[in-house]
Amino acid sequence: MITPRQLFWIRLKRNRKEQLRAWTSVLDWTVWLYLLIPGLFIGGGLYREAMLEMPLWAMNFPWTTLYPILLLIILFFGQIRIFVDEADRLFLLQKPEWLQSLKRHGIAYTLAAKLVVIGLPFSLLVPFLIKVEGLSWLQLVMAYSYTIVIGMILAVSIQMMNGWMRGWRKTAIDAACLLLFVAVYLIPMLAWAKNATMLGIVLSIGVIVMLLVLRVSLKFKINFEAEVKAESQARLRSTELLMSQVVESKPMIRIKRPIFFRRSQRIFRKSDAGTMLAEMRIKAFLRGMTHIRVWISFIFATTYAVTLVPGPIALFLVIALTIIGSTWLQLQWKQWFGEEFLTQFPWTDHDAQRGAVLSRFWLLLLPMLIWSSIAGYKLLGLWAVVPAAILCFVVWGFISRTAVRPVSI
Repeated sequence: MITPRQLFWIRLKRNRKEQLRAWTSVLDWTVWLYLLIPGLFIGGGLYREAMLEMPLWAMNFPWTTLYPILLLIILFFGQIRIFVDEADRLFLLQKPEWLQSLKRHGIAYTLAAKLVVIGLPFSLLVPFLIKVEGLSWLQLVMAYSYTIVIGMILAVSIQMMNGWMRGWRKTAIDAACLLLFVAVYLIPMLAWAKNATMLGIVLSIGVIVMLLVLRVSLKFKINFEAEVKAESQARLRSTELLMSQVVESKPMIRIKRPIFFRRSQRIFRKSDAGTMLAEMRIKAFLRGMTHIRVWISFIFATTYAVTLVPGPIALFLVIALTIIGSTWLQLQWKQWFGEEFLTQFPWTDHDAQRGAVLSRFWLLLLPMLIWSSIAGYKLLGLWAVVPAAILCFVVWGFISRTAVRPVSI
């Protein structure tokens, strides 16, 4: 009878074969002959020359700052894998002890993988850290051990939180944990790189925290659906990387809720066709970020222009800017009213005229009140700000009510 340990090793061997098959499909003998083997010879030769006689650039390079950042980047790519499949729900969910056993083997495999993955670049940097920075072997062993400990804490924590939170809460907690992890790793590695005592204290604390996290993780319930999803993503990561430059990726369609009028609530009380048309136009205008950006930019630029000129010119500028804004809104109205969704309804000329005038009145009212208030202040002082705005509202309302000229569609 198969055991959880045997199942884990079977899944691990299968995963290695899949990854090897994917990479060998790209790294054939021509790539090895013309790129990889010459690159290894050239890189190895340059590294050997640097070890025999340390170049000047290496003597002036801040290695104690570089290598913690490099190792931190590598730590982000490690995760605990327990190699579960979608079909495992038929029997693994009925045997929780098997899932826990797979988790234990996955943690052990992750630890072994991190020892190798972190050890390779670290061993290449050891000569520079000893000859240039003067670090001792004790300091290097502590730094390497601290990197492994922090990497295991990160991997186990990610595995425990996988699938238990969604939405903005997950994003906020992930960001906070990421910043905390970066600080906990980089601060000791950068500040106490040459202080074996302090680094040893931090390493001891890290080992205690890692043991506590491992103890909690082994008792923590596994989210099977989240593990299946994470395993599927990890299995396809290499294939996606290899095929990213070959297969044309289709754009992802995302449906976003608008900032304004999310529930499509009513704006006006009347329900005649012209009022409904104006309401639809205002909602469409305020829901489109392109229109909002252009309109806000127009309001800010014109308001700043009104503040720069004297009072009489400001009054004239209010009239001119109103004409410019009305013209732009009229052009936008024609474009919006010509869309296929609107042309299928039997709108009358009176409905179109009322919709255009009413929507233009409310869209242009705010900047007109701002302009008129500034013009009133420049003409007669602070006391004229409110009367100027009220007068503008009355005049603009009268013009809109008496606008009986048919709107060309």
